[in-house]
Amino acid sequence: MPSCLSLFIYLTHKNLLLLSYSSAPMNDDDNDSSSNLTPHELESSDKESDVEEEKLQQEGVRSFGETALHLWRTRSVKLHHDYSIAGWALLVAPEVRQHASSNMTAEHRDAIEHVVRRLHTVPCPNKDPKVVGKDIEEVIDLFWDEFTCFEKKTKPFDNIARWNTSNALQGKSYLWHEKYSLPYTSVLGFVACRVTSKTLGIGPCERNWAAVKNIKTGKRVHLGGDSLEKRAVLYASALIRDARIKQKSNENIEASGPNALFCDDDIK
Repeated sequence: MPSCLSLFIYLTHKNLLLLSYSSAPMNDDDNDSSSNLTPHELESSDKESDVEEEKLQQEGVRSFGETALHLWRTRSVKLHHDYSIAGWALLVAPEVRQHASSNMTAEHRDAIEHVVRRLHTVPCPNKDPKVVGKDIEEVIDLFWDEFTCFEKKTKPFDNIARWNTSNALQGKSYLWHEKYSLPYTSVLGFVACRVTSKTLGIGPCERNWAAVKNIKTGKRVHLGGDSLEKRAVLYASALIRDARIKQKSNENIEASGPNALFCDDDIK
């Protein structure tokens, strides 16, 4: 079933094919000798290569590119989650919007409806007056009405300048929906802010474990779970803050003092 991850496959498929071709051994002497073969000999050699290829496939021997594609296919099933499909459909990046508009199927819509239903279960966190007290089927119907406006860029999504903002071009969809969907819609903005703000990858988990390892040493080995979690959050937040301060200071141009590389006239 194609989904938001199909865009990744589409963009990397050619590279994987090149890898599969590059993994095949090449010999200049063999290429030169093949030009002297008769058509009958060429046909027989092709048949032999096909037999060898089938034998390798049966034995499980694959090239590098084929191995990469095989590993991707085995793992992509678990990545085709309802929330990932909903996030793909609600992203505002131009290339993703084009891909979603032309590849969305009925199965995708069913997955999105399941997400909307899950996010509006009792007790309903959506406090919009148009949603409170409504049946879930009415909420889903209202979502699709708003999604049609979002997809066709009609009111309240008819302001073209909003689609060209930095958040849209950089793929920060959750910030875009917070500013341009949440105040103008009852269901779509509520759902979009949640499904597009999910953290992808294992980077945050690895950073949290690194913080835990730095804290849980010496006499702190027996720290409890709640205390350790709070300390890890504070420690990681402090490191992120210090890194941002250092980055900001490195980006500033010193136009005065003994270490100045430029003067004020050069900056103008």
